[in-house]
Amino acid sequence: MEMVTIPSGSVVVGTSDEQIDWLGVHNRWVEKWVEKGFFAREQPQHEVYVETFAISIHPVTVAHYQAFIAAGGYENIGYWTGSGRLWLAANRGNEPAYWDEDRWAGNACLPVVGVSWFEAVAFCRWLSVVLGRECRLPTEVEWEKAAGGGQNRIYPWGDRFDSQKCNTHAAGIGHTVSVGTFSPAGDSPYGCWEMVGNVSEWVLNKFVPYPYVAEDGREDLEGTAERVTRGGSWHSPDFRARKSARGMNHPSFQDNDLGFRIVYSEA
Repeated sequence: MEMVTIPSGSVVVGTSDEQIDWLGVHNRWVEKWVEKGFFAREQPQHEVYVETFAISIHPVTVAHYQAFIAAGGYENIGYWTGSGRLWLAANRGNEPAYWDEDRWAGNACLPVVGVSWFEAVAFCRWLSVVLGRECRLPTEVEWEKAAGGGQNRIYPWGDRFDSQKCNTHAAGIGHTVSVGTFSPAGDSPYGCWEMVGNVSEWVLNKFVPYPYVAEDGREDLEGTAERVTRGGSWHSPDFRARKSARGMNHPSFQDNDLGFRIVYSEA
């Protein structure tokens, strides 16, 4: 799994009032989002310091996840959180949703979909054993720094949406595509592929309002609180494919547009 190192430093997370005003000039959906209070999830915009870390250039693929299954990842309960074990026992599964459908899992280079947050964490714990170093899901601020290069921009490539640089609803494809399909045009400044579009991505955090405070429990692994998703997917409108847009789902949620990527510390 190819990784890219993201240097330590402060990153601006969230969306400013000025950015909302700017978006409102170019996008008809903004007024409705303001009316419904959805931008409140992304405010206040603020700076957070991030230590050096490495992040996978693209989301975990079908091939990567197949290795986890083949290694007994669903049988070794040591990889699972306490809540994840309860979910696994109730679910009685040994593969993600859509795993037997070629459209979503028939190509080794497709991003894996249909994984719950519990499954994503278990994969990271298995990979930690394989690599001999701690792997995990990225935090929100790590994800946002990797997506924007530490710059206060709306999309990984700049401030204007471009349907030719990401796999969203506007691209008209209607399903996931092999990782790297929109590289390098849609790359982040750090060279990360498809940080927006293709699949939304689980991150580590519980969904807790901003400002981001790591010590307030949002990074705890246990529990069944809703977890944050980032990036937008193949059927997302452009306003959900912004680098600061925050989604959330129950950690048991599985869908055909939801995957993940991994990080590890470079300290």
